[in-house]
Amino acid sequence: MLRVCHVSPTYFAPESVLGGGERFAEELARAMAQRAEVKLVSFGPRALRERPAERYERVILRSWTRDRMTPFSPRLLAELEPCEVVHCHQFHTLPTFLAALWGRTRGKRVFASDLGGGGWTPGYQIDVSRWLDAHLPISAYAARGLSGGNPRHRVIYGGVDLARYPMRREPAAGDGGGHDGSAVFLGRILPHKGVHHLIEGLPDGLPLAILGTAGDAGYLARLRELAHGRPVAFHLGLADADVSARLGRAMALVHPTPVDTRGQAGGNELFGLALVEAMARGCPVVASRVASLPEIVEDEESGLLVPPNDPQAIGAALERLRDDGELWRRLSRGARVRVEERFTWERVVDRCLAAYEEDLFAERAA
Repeated sequence: MLRVCHVSPTYFAPESVLGGGERFAEELARAMAQRAEVKLVSFGPRALRERPAERYERVILRSWTRDRMTPFSPRLLAELEPCEVVHCHQFHTLPTFLAALWGRTRGKRVFASDLGGGGWTPGYQIDVSRWLDAHLPISAYAARGLSGGNPRHRVIYGGVDLARYPMRREPAAGDGGGHDGSAVFLGRILPHKGVHHLIEGLPDGLPLAILGTAGDAGYLARLRELAHGRPVAFHLGLADADVSARLGRAMALVHPTPVDTRGQAGGNELFGLALVEAMARGCPVVASRVASLPEIVEDEESGLLVPPNDPQAIGAALERLRDDGELWRRLSRGARVRVEERFTWERVVDRCLAAYEEDLFAERAA
């Protein structure tokens, strides 16, 4: 059985980082363990070794540095030794630089996915991509931002566990619409998420639940002030089961990613895990037409796309979903179908293993 080692500078836990990049590496490693021998290596203030599943080993190395995005442990190379494939996450980090260099010199197959984070690394001066067999970007949008001299890539996207995010009861005409009339935001509460545009555009009387973690205390305070007198509730640090339950009742998830003065979203939203989690529960998405989001949401099929930085457009989309029950039911069904066809972790594993094997076959042919 193929032995794969995933390397991430941070891991999904309160003492590390509760972000989409960390969840991505964790979920992918867990799903891949159904079909390969998998190890996920990360770094933290204390060492840990555990085996959550028969073919899944999770290793946290005690970092010699205090910078979470620039961790180091000499144990990294020993952990990589038994593996045939090294898959690095967070391209612009020291662990990726070391793992890719070591893997190349040891004849391993080396791949990297950029999940948007970064820290100090010699990779800013030395082209790490030349040590990769291929990039595995998580969207076509992410692929357009690839740098270096290695153009080989395969888009793998991100996924959702359908068992943890089941489809809500099939809505029927005349049953009240199949939702509770609320909008939801899900994610880290930071300025580049554009939550202020959502609150500004919220239709009168339409309840909004903001779910996530507070990544910027000043921005959170600004949002609370903006929400004063409106039906807006902040729910920070909810368990996954509670998040899934809310997504299973909500009318819509809103993902209002903004752009800068040049009309760019930059390295934000390389893939939106929150979108596919909502869609799996039959929750249509209202999303900005930027970054990777149009790759996930098909406009008028599984959700509604709106111009970025446009509160009025967000409000108009929410009013459509509130007032047109047939539209909502069609988008709800379309959202679930879209996820089943393209955005499950099993599909992501398919794409990764195909990329790993593609390189293996090329090696054999040579």
